[in-house]
Amino acid sequence: MSEEPLQDIQDFIEGTVELVKTTLEVGNFIQETIQGVQDFFQETVQQRQTPTDQNLIFDPITGDLGVYRKNGKLPSPDAVVADQIAEEGFFSKTSLVYIHEDQVQTIYHQWKTSQIDKVSAVAFGFDEGEVFHVYTCPPKTHFAGLPVASFIEFLPKMVNNEEVFNIVNQILSTRLAQQSNLSYSVIVLLAVEEEKLQHRVFIAQEDGSFVEGIVKFIPQQCELYSRSQGLLETSILQESKVGIVGLGSGGSSIAVELAKAGIGNFVLIDFDRLELGNVSRHICGTGDLGRYKTKAVRDLLWGKNPYINIETAEIDINTNLEETKMLLKDCNLIIAATDNNRSRFNLNSIAFEYKIPTIFGRALTRACGGDVLRVRSMEGPCLACVFTKEFLEDRQEEVSQFEQARANNPAYVPDDEVKTTIQVGLSSDILPISTMIVKLALLELSRGKESGIKSLEEDLIADFYIWANRRDNTYENWPKMEYGSKTPSILRWYGARWERNLSCVVCGETQDAKNADDGFFG
Repeated sequence: MSEEPLQDIQDFIEGTVELVKTTLEVGNFIQETIQGVQDFFQETVQQRQTPTDQNLIFDPITGDLGVYRKNGKLPSPDAVVADQIAEEGFFSKTSLVYIHEDQVQTIYHQWKTSQIDKVSAVAFGFDEGEVFHVYTCPPKTHFAGLPVASFIEFLPKMVNNEEVFNIVNQILSTRLAQQSNLSYSVIVLLAVEEEKLQHRVFIAQEDGSFVEGIVKFIPQQCELYSRSQGLLETSILQESKVGIVGLGSGGSSIAVELAKAGIGNFVLIDFDRLELGNVSRHICGTGDLGRYKTKAVRDLLWGKNPYINIETAEIDINTNLEETKMLLKDCNLIIAATDNNRSRFNLNSIAFEYKIPTIFGRALTRACGGDVLRVRSMEGPCLACVFTKEFLEDRQEEVSQFEQARANNPAYVPDDEVKTTIQVGLSSDILPISTMIVKLALLELSRGKESGIKSLEEDLIADFYIWANRRDNTYENWPKMEYGSKTPSILRWYGARWERNLSCVVCGETQDAKNADDGFFG
């Protein structure tokens, strides 16, 4: 055999070895690049920012995207550092998208029963596109923010990134094309795989680009009371029904606190609308001006628990007493937060007729203090036992509205002079009274149940309580608070021993009491 064929074979073998080495090196390089991209992605997603010692590089010649150390050698002269893309695009701060679980459940049933897999929705965006709330039906809760077009689609299975981008682009170009005047669009993709809900959400920008967000679910009613994930801590009061009459500065804050405590049913009664002069003391704000207080407060309660059952009535109970009875007769507790004595005594009458525990609260002149009375039918004093003419003259209540002041003055007194008699206290002076009412209400509703406030039954044994905010008016002669604790002082609750009056015109046991006619009580 000549030497030439042997040389050719040797050259071939050496070439093959070099090719194998090169292939292995390329393979290792590819593997390292893939691993680097994966590590980069993971670090970026976890920290929501580009790692400080790395660059994401795009090579327009090969179309490859790779991760390289900063100040390192680029794959080609035309390679582009894509950090700006990373910071402003895919790797920007992740948007949070909130959806109600029960609305997703409804969409799922529609899809299974009617094959309706596409649903138009509406969203509201907050904080420059960082947060979105998506709704498939009109929301019960207060909402604000930027209106945003939204679309939800159920898929047979969750697809990969390339297919996802195609689906999102198709939705943007067809379903949401007419909404191009809006700054954002929210596209939610859902799928059920192995009995688990898979979900992805994309937020489209005004320029046509889009980023992926994170879906957060607002729990269904059955999951409200999970300490770790739900909205409320306990379910022992979810069947309770509370009637609140008077939704002013006191009644509105009481309603919200009871909703936060887990009360599941409310009757809200008030005929007033929210006016500008109410806003500084009321729990609702300028966005509710002109609305009935009942409906504005109702929306706040739904914001705490969207599954609360709420009845509202925009009536004056003094002229609609029978309707008031029908609204309140099934309540477990009534809270009287009205601003006049006639309505209080009418509620006292309803409380005894239907044997419903009732709590009365009021503020005194310029909210220098106040008092709270708990009425249990035939178990202690009723309103008429305590609120005698002499008592009311000694502890004059706050006059906070023109209508109230007008009713308290003779007809010949002009309106300008009536307005000077209005004396309004601060919201912070009302809150301690509201808080005490909430405590007594929860204690009353929890009687006989295992609750976290059971020990209060041993403390709050009185039925009548007095509170002083400062040494003015009714309390102007009280000693200074300073350091002492053996004399009456401001900023303390005092339980007053008050027995039921057996000759009371409402709850008395004597015949004379039942036939008594005292026009003062209306």
